[in-house]
Order: sequence, then structure tokens, then C-alpha cells
Amino acid sequence: MRLREVHIEDAVGLPLAYDITEIVPGRRKGAVLRRGHRISREDIPTLKRVGKSVVYVMELDKGEVHEDDAALRLASMLAGPGVKVEMPGEAWADIRSTLKGLLKVDVRRLLAINAIGDLLVATRHTNSSVAPGDLVAKAKVRGLAVNEERLSSAAALVGDDPVIRVVPFRSARAGVVVTGREIYEGRVRDAFVPLLTSRLAEYDSTIAVSEIVPDETAEITRAIQSVLERGVDMVLVTGGMSPDDCTPRAIESSGARVVFYGAPVSPGAMTLLAYHGRVPVLGVPAGILARPRAFFDLILARLLAGESLSATDVAQYGHGGLCLGCETCSFPQCPFGKG
Repeated sequence: MRLREVHIEDAVGLPLAYDITEIVPGRRKGAVLRRGHRISREDIPTLKRVGKSVVYVMELDKGEVHEDDAALRLASMLAGPGVKVEMPGEAWADIRSTLKGLLKVDVRRLLAINAIGDLLVATRHTNSSVAPGDLVAKAKVRGLAVNEERLSSAAALVGDDPVIRVVPFRSARAGVVVTGREIYEGRVRDAFVPLLTSRLAEYDSTIAVSEIVPDETAEITRAIQSVLERGVDMVLVTGGMSPDDCTPRAIESSGARVVFYGAPVSPGAMTLLAYHGRVPVLGVPAGILARPRAFFDLILARLLAGESLSATDVAQYGHGGLCLGCETCSFPQCPFGKG
């Protein structure tokens, strides 16, 4: 790449090789003149206002790619289903969600691409819930141009398996089994069904059937099996989930295969996940009533995106699995669950 410095007074008629950015403190940052714009006499005051006394005419060498074209190519190779690529300017390529779903980022390959050199990709955390139009990633290159070999290296890492995609949420019909003799006998009003109704509604899902049972292994087992017979997409069993409670035993007795019992997360450490065939059966600790969010909220989105979670998936939540209990909860725009 060869750059030729030209005083702005002598640059009239020349095309800009890059965007000219203006920063207004506390107000905005954006391009005032775009790449390819031919400088006119009327642009001179603007260039002076943003502190430019010279501009550069750029000539690319063989094998070099302009920063705008490189950013677009980089973002396009990373982007998979559920996202689109836009070029807002200033040599950045934006990757935005096209649907409501779960963002999936291949973190290992993202690291490898950023380690190539000159290629810069920033994303949201993987497993974030996103909506149509949400910005999920940005890509650019460090200089005004980049060597083609850098982009080829990135392309080799991506192959035909995109690094960034959004998996749509499914609208699920959930069955709920509420445990607790005090609720069953009417001494305490049930608060689980209203809470779970609101949580599921965030993903356009509903409770199809619910049943309240006492803290008895046989009754809980029967209720789980009864709910499963209704053809629900998932079963949520609420109540005591400690080792001395009967709910964990009842879930296993229902015929469900337990994947994990106990998660390195606070709150929600005593959460249990099992599968009856392909239907998840989730043991939800009663502590969910006392805190704005819990481990349940971290895995619900993944289950509704159709993921089948493993014990290893859950173990990874230990890094970032501590809720700070903020006075004003800002979940999911907070560190909770983001390793």
C-alpha cells in the first residue's frame, strides 16, 4: 500500500480513500464524509473542523484489500443462519440478528481468528438472547488495507461452518408440577405458576398444564408422568431440591435420565436437569422465588433453542456463575452466567 499525502486545499476533486470521522464529545461519533466521496471546495471547512489539514491518496499493492472491502468479507464469512451483515461506515461491518433466538458464537475459532493479526472481531457473549435487529458482532481490519493472506487464513478457519449464528426459539408448551404440602393444602398461595408463566412468556412460550402435589415421592412421580402424557415440550418441577428433599428422587423415579444435579452457580445451585426421551425435565429450586434471576434463567433460553445440555455445558457456568445481587437487576445485561 502506498499513501500520498495531499493538502486539503489541493485535494479538491480527489476521491476519499476512507471515511472521515467526527467526534462530538458526549453526543456522537460518525462519518461526515464517506469513502469514495470526491472532495469539493464546500468540504474544506468540514475537514478543518474535524482537524484534517491533509488527506491521503491510497494505491493498493497486489494482494492487498481495502479496509471496507476486507471488513465486509470478514463479517460475511463469519455470519451464518439468523444474522445479516451491514456496512454502517467507518470501516466497520455490523452483524445483526434477523430473528428472536439464541446467539451462538464459536468462541474457540473466534479467538483463533483474532489471533491471526490485523483482523478484529468483537461479539456479544455466546448464548445471549437476541431480537431482530440486535447488533451481535462487529468486524474490521486494523489498517487502511490488509493482506489477502490474512483473510484467506480466516476463511480456512471458518470453512463451511459459520462462527456466528442465531438459533430461533421455539414456542414451547410446558407442564409444571408444583411441590409443597403447604401449597397443596392451601395454607400458602402458589407463587411458582405465576412466576414461571412470566418467564416463559419472554420466549413466547406457555404453561399448558400444571398440578400441585404434596412433598411425597410417589405423588410427585405420578404428577410428572401425568404431565408428560399430555405431550408437553418440557416439564418444570418446583420446590425443595436439596439432597434431603424427595423431588430429585421423584424426577429420577419418573423414568427420566438425570444429566446433572447441582450446578456451580449462585443462585440456583441445586437445579436438576433430566430428559424423558427428548423432553427436558427441569427441577427448579424454590429459591427462584427469592431472587430476581437464577440458574433457571440461564438455561431456559438454551432449552427453548432446542439444545440438549450436558454435564460439561453446566460445569462451564462456574466461571461467571456468581450473581452479584445488584440492588436493581439488569439481567440479561449483566455479567451473570457469562464466562
